[in-house]
Amino acid sequence: MNLVQAIEWAEGHHRRGLYTPIGVAFHWVMAALMIFQLGYGWYLGWQPVGGDKYLGYQTHTEVGLTIMLLGTLRFLWRSQIGTPENVDEHSFAGRASHAMEVWFYFSFFALPISGWVMWSTLPSDLPLSIAGVIPFPRLPFDQLSEQLQFTLMQGASRAHEWIVWITALAIPGHAGAAVLHYVVKRDRVLPSMLDLNGPQAPGVVGAAPENGSVPPPPSR
Repeated sequence: MNLVQAIEWAEGHHRRGLYTPIGVAFHWVMAALMIFQLGYGWYLGWQPVGGDKYLGYQTHTEVGLTIMLLGTLRFLWRSQIGTPENVDEHSFAGRASHAMEVWFYFSFFALPISGWVMWSTLPSDLPLSIAGVIPFPRLPFDQLSEQLQFTLMQGASRAHEWIVWITALAIPGHAGAAVLHYVVKRDRVLPSMLDLNGPQAPGVVGAAPENGSVPPPPSR
């Protein structure tokens, strides 16, 4: 499948208010990884200093780097394929949704990078990789003075903590908004991210009626 075919395939979903299966997979896999990272990171913060904690931070950092790679692929996919227009982008809900999306993409990169900086200041020879497969280098901070390394660690740690707290608040806000759209506004925002039957399956949200007619796209 080339890019033109992929766009045509995606538009078949978008015209009916649906995300593509690839877009849905990106969303739920990254959501699960982000929630795991938040919980595991707080768990590690309570552990005593030692070898097990180093191994835990190694895993935590590698999962973060995996999220950064997936975030890059997701951004490239979205920039080329687009998304269904289920919310008026000029409305308050549309602007809030866009702001939330920008924050999540920022966190996909800011959290792994700040974690990478922190890991590179730790006195450990444990290697890093993306998803345990692709080797990833440490930053060359061992050539810096101990004071400068400590300053970098403190700055990255402070930034990491603030981004974690804001993201931890944004996730239930994002989920709550999706439920609000479904329960109160009765639109296609939540079903579009849950439906994997495809745009041609009759009887699903946003699908063409069985007589073959195609419903009009949502108004702006």
